[in-house]
Amino acid sequence: MRIRIDGTYAELAYTVNKIRTILPIGSISPIRPRRRRPYTWRVFIDTAPKPHARRWIT
Repeated sequence: MRIRIDGTYAELAYTVNKIRTILPIGSISPIRPRRRRPYTWRVFIDTAPKPHARRWIT
C-alpha cells in the first residue's frame, strides 16, 4: 500500500512515527517541497508485509 502525506516537517515526522508503530514500512521516498505552499512537504510511504508473515493482513 502506498500512503501519501502532505504537511510541515514536524507533521511528517510525527505521522511517519505513528504509522511505523502500526504498519511495517518498506520504503520512504525523499521529502519533496510543495511548489505552491511554503513550508509544506510531501512524502510517500510504501508499506510491506513483515518478513516472517505468510500473507498480508488487511
